[in-house]
Formats: sequence, C-alpha cells, structure tokens
Amino acid sequence: MRPDFRQSIEEVVIDQIASGLRLFSRQQNAYKFLCPYCQTGLSDRRGKPYAKGNAKGYLYQIGKTWNFKCHKCGANHSFAKFLETQFPLVHFEYVCLRDQLGTTGFQTNCPSLETVLKKGGILGGQPPEFHIDREKSETQQQSSASAMPISPCPRSTDHTCPPGFKVIIEPPMRSPQQQAGHQSRLNHQLKQRQQRRRLREGW
Repeated sequence: MRPDFRQSIEEVVIDQIASGLRLFSRQQNAYKFLCPYCQTGLSDRRGKPYAKGNAKGYLYQIGKTWNFKCHKCGANHSFAKFLETQFPLVHFEYVCLRDQLGTTGFQTNCPSLETVLKKGGILGGQPPEFHIDREKSETQQQSSASAMPISPCPRSTDHTCPPGFKVIIEPPMRSPQQQAGHQSRLNHQLKQRQQRRRLREGW
C-alpha cells in the first residue's frame, strides 16, 4: 500500500477496500455503500434487490478524523474500528502506516501497533528473551536434575522416577476383533443357558 501524498491515508485505504463494499459510490463529502452489518443479503426485507439509493453506510470525514455511520441500523465506529471488523489485514497495514507517521496511540483515533499485535496474540505480556547462553542453560538443567533424589518406582523394577510419582500400568487395550470374539463367547454361553432352561421346563 503506497499512499498518494495528494490523498490522506484513509482515502488511499478506502480506494483499496472499495471493491469489497457493495454499491460503492463517492458522494460530495463522503463515501456511500451498503452497510456490511445490516444490509448483507441480496435484497431488502420486502424482497426487492438493493439499489444505490438504498445504501445506508457512509464513511465521512470530520476535520482530520474519518468515521463510519449507518443510517439504518445506527452502527457508528471510527475508521480504524471499521477496518478491524470488516478488513483485518487492511487494518494491520493501516496501523503500520499510521505508526510510521507517529499518529497512533493515546488521544488518536487509531490504536498503536503494539496494542494491535498484543490483541492478535503476537506479542505477550513479557518481551521474549533472545540472547540465552545455551551452554549455561544446559548445565543448569543437568544440575537441577542431579539434585533431585531418585527412588525406584513402586510398580516398575526397570525404571526409576522421582519420589511422589506413581506409575500405573494399565492392561493392554483390546482390539475390535478381540472385543467381538469375547462378545460372541458370551452370546454362545447365553444361548446354551436358554437351551438347558427349555429342556428343564419342557417347552
């Protein structure tokens, strides 16, 4: 996205997302299109297809601030919030451009790049550590492992484990064929019992 210096960044972004807004048209002081929140179908509630006159979503400028407003459902957002909900990738590029100009963060209508990255889960609460001495970390792990007392496991004679751990040996899982064979033996025994009962009772 390369901004044209004759346009504001918002106007450049609007030109980029215009193809994704239905019935997009330029007005005298705003941009008009179908509201992506309430005018999502191919026709209105009466079944008539939407025309340009039915578009109720607007992107307009007040001073140096751009906003979104729908005159049908009443949705009202800042331009950055509108991009975040409808065009997330374009929103990230927009914040990056604003961040390069230093117009993000507190008392602006655009979140800072750090806030966007944290909200997206890219940055955590603590900054990552990149310069770690690998040999030092390996020696610390070996020393901590050697300091822990090891005792034989209560149910295993071949392995050892730290105290407090209990190894439970589960019986082997039966395959579906084994389960079917076991069930067939039960069915056969049940059938034999019924035959003996019939012979005893004579029916």
